[in-house]
Amino acid sequence: MTNTTEMVDIEYKVNDAKKQAVHTNGADKDFLIGGRDSGNIFIFALNDDLRRFIATQVAEKLGKELVIIKRGDGNPAILEMAEKDNQVVSLPRGAALSEKNRNKLQANGKVLYIMSDFLTLLNATDRSEDAREQISLMLNRFEPSFMNAAHHIVLSDQTDDEILQDTLEKIAI
Repeated sequence: MTNTTEMVDIEYKVNDAKKQAVHTNGADKDFLIGGRDSGNIFIFALNDDLRRFIATQVAEKLGKELVIIKRGDGNPAILEMAEKDNQVVSLPRGAALSEKNRNKLQANGKVLYIMSDFLTLLNATDRSEDAREQISLMLNRFEPSFMNAAHHIVLSDQTDDEILQDTLEKIAI
């Protein structure tokens, strides 16, 4: 008696007709992750000081222009910076709230989110009940937008040098 095994092909149906697998490397990969080949790096973080520090260090290491956009600069400044090339841009928290901004940033560079957990943020404060409430509000308000915008996430529960190294490695991906 001979045992035979029948091979059956399985076909998967995907509801989104535009979905596809893409295999690439080099410059083609950079175009897929970060849109056009602009050389731009956009950085978000809840910790303003950490965001500015890392943006400054990345710009220095990569020889790029550093741009720090402040809250008062508004959406026109954000959209204008997205059109330029070879810059590291430190973005205010609110820049990620607009879907238009998120899409523009993603299409014109690599977007990084330096993620801080609740305890890390709390340790940078007086640990009062008011601080706990403010941190919870910030996390709930901004983190979903940051996550939606980011190509890469860097965790902040490291030394500044480790955060910088992790950021540079993510940019190189």
